[in-house]
Amino acid sequence: MTATEIRPAGKASLPAGRGRTRRGGMTRYVLARVARLLSIIAGVTFISFFLLKLTPGDPVATALGPEATPEQVERLRASLGLDRPAWEQYLDWLGGVLHGDFGTTLTQPSRPVGGELAARLPVTLQLIALTIVLSLAISIPLAVWSAHRAGRTFDRAVSSVLYGLVALPGFVAALLLVLVFVFHADAARTAGLAVAGAALAMTVVAALRSRRARSSPLPPLIGGGAVAAVGLAVYALLPDFPRQGFVPLGEGVGANLTSVALPVIALTFVDIAVFTRLLRGDMITELAKPHVLASRAKGMSTAHVLLRESLRPSMFSLITVVGLTIGQLIGGTIIVEHIFRLPGVGSLLVASVRNGDHPVVQAAIFVIATVYVTVNSLIDIAYAYLDPRVRQVNS
Repeated sequence: MTATEIRPAGKASLPAGRGRTRRGGMTRYVLARVARLLSIIAGVTFISFFLLKLTPGDPVATALGPEATPEQVERLRASLGLDRPAWEQYLDWLGGVLHGDFGTTLTQPSRPVGGELAARLPVTLQLIALTIVLSLAISIPLAVWSAHRAGRTFDRAVSSVLYGLVALPGFVAALLLVLVFVFHADAARTAGLAVAGAALAMTVVAALRSRRARSSPLPPLIGGGAVAAVGLAVYALLPDFPRQGFVPLGEGVGANLTSVALPVIALTFVDIAVFTRLLRGDMITELAKPHVLASRAKGMSTAHVLLRESLRPSMFSLITVVGLTIGQLIGGTIIVEHIFRLPGVGSLLVASVRNGDHPVVQAAIFVIATVYVTVNSLIDIAYAYLDPRVRQVNS
């Protein structure tokens, strides 16, 4: 045996350059994603810019009003560079964006478009963040317990409710929430108390039946107790929600959360249904795998089996869908913001389309597309980092 064949005992030998190859593969994957991101953003801005040029009407004349003279219209058009060819206007706009300048609004008095977006974007981002946090906080426990009780009463009840939530559009949910919790708040409090009382009575009956059948009364106690707690919370803690408007964080956290509570709840309905169904299906698959069955045979606790053995490997698909949902919510808040008169990017986009303010519309589309593509690219990169098989498939 030569000296080069002697290796320290207990240490596995790695092929030379293997770690460097892995890092190089990840670097190439990231660079490819960044290149794709930039190309998609450029394509979206190019198409949207020229589609806006094809829309009927004169945005300059609309901005100045019917009393403007032709000379005033031509003067403003020349000052904004709108009398030049469309491709020159696009390159000029793109150059300004690269330097952080989105131009000025057409509506008078003129204002920097970037300032308008900077003032509106935090409202939309708060809606998105609260929607994702609330959806995950509700859907993960529901999915875990539904997978554990698959095919039983709790699972069937949750599945029925989720099917109804999927079919409920966000704007319909927003209108229903306004009708119930704004215009009939006292009736909602009374209904919450009635639901709590009925849930407690049904819980006692179900627990007694379970005891007679010599089965565990814990599931009906947990389910009924949760429903009763929600009903009592509605009765005792339901605030007076505003019909419209937004309270900034600087004026108080409680007032701010109250002003965005109904819009956030309206946006969470579909997300809760999608997240729960997806995670439940993945967890049921994981619970049937041999290593999970072996853990159960070894006497591992239910919490260990559900949370460590099943939930952690089932989160990959959920993380991907959450990334897609964040991107969709950037544009999906438009109708909800309009209903509740929230000063977000969505309401700004609606007002700008109505007023023919093309620079604001173009900048808003750019921001929405950039956030959507960036978030999903980050999710792809994180997924590829955690699972090298993704890099091999997409390389």
